[in-house]
This record gives sequence, structure tokens and C-alpha cells, in this order.
Amino acid sequence: MSDNPESDARKELRHSVRTSLNHVAGFAGLLCREAAEEHRNELSELYSNIETTALTLRDRAVPCFLATEEGGPSNRERSELERQSYGLLYDIIALVQTAKRRAGDDERYLADSEKILMAANRVVELFEDRPRMPGESDDESSDLIAPLDELVLSPTPRSGRILVVDDDQFNRDLLARHLERQGHVVCTATDGAGALALLRDAPFDIILLDVMMPGMNGYQLLARIKSDEKLRDIYVIIVSALDDTQSIARCIQLGAEDYLPREFEPVVLKARIESCLEKKGLKEKEALYIAAVTETERKLRSELQEGAAYVRGLLPPRLDRPGLRTDWVFVPSLSLGGDVFGYHDIGGEEGSGRFALYLLDVSGHGIEAALFSVTLMNMLKTQVLPDADFGNPSSVLTRLNESFRMEEQNNLYFTAWYGVWDPATRVLAFASAGSPPAVLVKSGGAIIELASGGMIVGLDESAIFPTETCVVERGARLYLFSDGIYEAKLDNGEILGLEAFERILEEGAARVPELFLASVVDEVRSKAQSHRFEDDVSMVEFCFD
Repeated sequence: MSDNPESDARKELRHSVRTSLNHVAGFAGLLCREAAEEHRNELSELYSNIETTALTLRDRAVPCFLATEEGGPSNRERSELERQSYGLLYDIIALVQTAKRRAGDDERYLADSEKILMAANRVVELFEDRPRMPGESDDESSDLIAPLDELVLSPTPRSGRILVVDDDQFNRDLLARHLERQGHVVCTATDGAGALALLRDAPFDIILLDVMMPGMNGYQLLARIKSDEKLRDIYVIIVSALDDTQSIARCIQLGAEDYLPREFEPVVLKARIESCLEKKGLKEKEALYIAAVTETERKLRSELQEGAAYVRGLLPPRLDRPGLRTDWVFVPSLSLGGDVFGYHDIGGEEGSGRFALYLLDVSGHGIEAALFSVTLMNMLKTQVLPDADFGNPSSVLTRLNESFRMEEQNNLYFTAWYGVWDPATRVLAFASAGSPPAVLVKSGGAIIELASGGMIVGLDESAIFPTETCVVERGARLYLFSDGIYEAKLDNGEILGLEAFERILEEGAARVPELFLASVVDEVRSKAQSHRFEDDVSMVEFCFD
């Protein structure tokens, strides 16, 4: 047992503060990782900042601020550390509030964010109730609170329009004089009806309101103001001789910002007014920022939709020619995705020569991945890849791999499956590069996976992409698809998987004689946790009649 109870109490305080900050950092770290796994990058970054701020507060500011050893910081140094600690705490609270707005109605994030707020507020309470060091005063030693004479003499940082509502002329005049000396524009009203008339004629920042008035009393006027959409954002400070806690609580419940007793110090009135004006200024800046962000998001969303329409317009038309019919499904996880596919005749008249078919999946999502995928698709579609033999799958993938090295494409890479169908011989030649296998469903229902085992394109300039072949009998169906379709999460949290997805294809091909890709997507969605895929989904179906 220590001989110094003050030191013991301060050690216990430091332990409690560290425990609460560990809670903040722990929950924030979990939410950061969960948001990153869901590709909610902005949300993940917010929780990462919360975690970093909490750890900084725990490991740097708090140990010095709450030091118990001899030779610790002076009272002035301790005050500066206290200011820094409060600043970091309020940074955490602000970041959590922003994260809650970004999370929308996702209960997981909202519930754990509330736990972070509770832990942060607990630290604030611990700071407020902490035992003081010798020579450290609640009122005078801390630099957080400026001397009263400094507050009186300092200029008002922002003037406001203030409405004083009181039936007593002496009270109205006294408040108006104080406020006008502080640089504010002041109007007065003797009752609730007069106050409402003024409020509808001109804008005000703050209302100083008396509770006890004839006719419409302060409670009723406050309720009217807070129920009016145009007036509810005005800050209301109750100024009344009533000092019972029930009256104060009722005013706060009705929406009052603050409460002042009738016998107030002018410096306290000045501080309350400036605090309200500062909050109003911050709220106005936040509204402008939100409006600007909303407009930017609207423009970006519009541009992304136009870009998505452009990409969709580049996809091939569905075919219905003798011996070959096609269908496809394209579901980007964002407005723009990294999946592309295509098919076209290599040479000769349409339908008489060899036929190329391919699917590529660029890493990542969004504009960068979409631009890269469109570049690749146009090269294959127009057959302009230098030195490539577009009738030889190995040649095409080799030239792509040599031309698009990952380090030259901002670390983007892609998987690919490329095939060449010869209707004269019914031979399908193909090569794959890190992609899911194509699935050939024979007319009898048997499934064959078509993959040649090549490496992802862009990783190794010397990689080899062997060509393999198979004979496609009449009535068979070939499916090309990206991994987004079978990596959907099921209700039990597990991944659907390639094997289960192939069973869906096999059963569907046996059950439905016509093209049926839309029903495949619907069935996968019915098994998944969410109707929205976390990754891009592309599927192409070829029926060899």
C-alpha cells in the first residue's frame, strides 16, 4: 500500500483512462478491418484515424499529463498536455460522428460506434474528476480557462443577430445593453406572439428567452420554435429567475441550447453567446461542405453512369446464328468495374471462319480498372496487338503479358481466358492466365473444366501460356465467368465456391433447353447474404447447336 494516497489515486486514474482508450482503439481497429474487407475505403480510413488518435493519446499525451513521479511536468506544462489531450478526445468524437453518418443504417457499425463514443466520453469524465496535483487549482492553474478580465476585454470574434424575449422592460434593456456593447445586433420582443412575428420577418442567430411571461410563456414559445422547420436551428438560451432543476431540464428537453440565471455575470453571458455563434458558424460550414460534397457526388455519379453506359455499349451484341447462340450478364459491383468480355470472327465472312471468345478481369474496381479493361478489350476487338496471332490463344496471352507489365500499369494486373472456336473442325483451342476455368457442359450433362494453368498477366514477363484443345459436340454449352459470381457470401457466412456454382450450371443446363444466364444469377442471389455482389460479375454463355 502506498504512503501517498494522491499518487495511488492518480495511478488508478491513469489505468482507467488507458483501459477506456484501449476500448476505443480496439473497436475502431475491428471496424477499420471490416470496412476494408467490404471495400468501404472511406469508412475504413475514418476508423483507422480513430484508432491512431486513441493510441497517440494513450501512449504519448496521457502518460505525461497524468504523471505521478517527482520531476514530472510543471503545472503550465501539464495544462498544455491537458489541452492536447482534450483536443485529441474531441477529434475522436468528431471522427466517430462522421463515421456514423457514412455508415448509414448499417447496425453493425452504428452499435460499435456507440461503444466507441461511450468509451471516449468516459475518458472525458475521468479527466474532469481527476485528483489535482499539489499547486494545481481547478480554477486558476489551468490555461484551458482564460482569466475573466481577458474575456471581457477581448474583441468578439463574430457578431450575431440576437432576439431578446422578455415581458420585463428592465430585463430587456439590460440584456440588450450588454449584447450591443459586445458588438451584436439586438432586437427585443415583449411576448411570444411578437417574437414569432419578428422571427418570420428577419433571420436571427440566437434567442434569449424568459420563461415566465403572460399569454404564451417561454415553454410554449420554445416548443413552437423547435417544431418549425424554418426556425428550429436557431439557438435558444433560457434566461430566467427560476433555478429549480425540473424547469431547467424541461427547457433542455424542449430544445434549449443553454440556461442562464437572471443574476448572471456579463462575462458568462459573453462566453455563452460566443459559444453558440461558434457552433452556428461550424454548422454553416458543415452545411456548405455537405452541399459541396453532395454536388460533387452527384456529378461523379452522373459521370460514372455515363462511363458505365459507354462500357456496356462496347460489349458485343448477342448472337443467334446457325450453329451458335450467345447470351451474357454484366453486373459491376460499382458503376464501373474491371471485367470485360467479347467474341468476334477472326477472319473471312461472318460465321464461316474461326471465332474468338474471351473474358478478362482487371484487379481493383472503379475508374482506373475500367479504363484499363476498356483498353484491353479494344485491342482484342480490333486485333491491333503487335505481333499477336489472334487465332493462337498462346500467342495472344503471351503478347498481352509482354505488353502490360504490372509495374508499368500502376500495379494493375489481370486474369484472362482466351479461346478460338473453329466451326469446321468443331475444335476449341484455349489458354488461360490465372482465371477461373471455362466450363463446358456436354449435351449429356457432364461437365469439363477448361483451363491451361497460365500465370496472371503482368506478373512475369517470361511466363508461358500453353494452348490446349477440346472437341465440342453439338448441343454443348460453354460458360465463361469471372470469380465474382462464385465468391458470393452465403447466409451462413461461407463462400458459395466454384464446385457449387458448377452444379448450378449443370442442373440448369439439364433443366432449361434455352439460354438461362439470368436465372443463374437469380439463383446465386437467392442463396447469398446480400443481393448486391461484392465483386464484378460477368458471365457469357455459348450454345453450340
